[in-house]
Amino acid sequence: MAVIANRYAKALVDVSLKLGQQERVGKELNRFEELLSQNKELSSFYANPAIPLAKKRDATSEILAKLGFCNTTSNFIFILIDKHRINYFPEIRRAFQQEMNERLGIIQAEITTAFEVDHETKKRLEEKLAGLTGKKVFLKFNLSSALIGGVITRIGDTIYDGSIRQQLELIRARLSSD
Repeated sequence: MAVIANRYAKALVDVSLKLGQQERVGKELNRFEELLSQNKELSSFYANPAIPLAKKRDATSEILAKLGFCNTTSNFIFILIDKHRINYFPEIRRAFQQEMNERLGIIQAEITTAFEVDHETKKRLEEKLAGLTGKKVFLKFNLSSALIGGVITRIGDTIYDGSIRQQLELIRARLSSD
């Protein structure tokens, strides 16, 4: 499914960038995914092969009109319905975001801390990580009660562990090896 999700996502990224609608399309895709995840009946409606495409398209037209989606997003959702791919919407939406970030030179860093981080510290972290990666960095913060202190940063598959627990483990390893 990843190949199919990537194919649809890349096509939508191409169109969105060409029309300069990448931000709006991204937000609308997120809203539609929220709608699907919060409304199981709607998801079941789309998943049911016994419901004719015309009925699905009519219902979708009403939904999209109420939400005020742009033509790019609306047309894309109709394509997914017509091609029986709407059930893969979450994967396609994630692939869209990943492809868009890649093309715009943006990476996501997941920061885990023991306590809430102030705005100034967030700004410094963003600057340091941008310097380290050479890309614009979008930070996502998580709190973990398992941390004593410090910070754990994950960028893609790379983890930078600056937690106190990690520092204590390194000290213990050095002391036990001497």
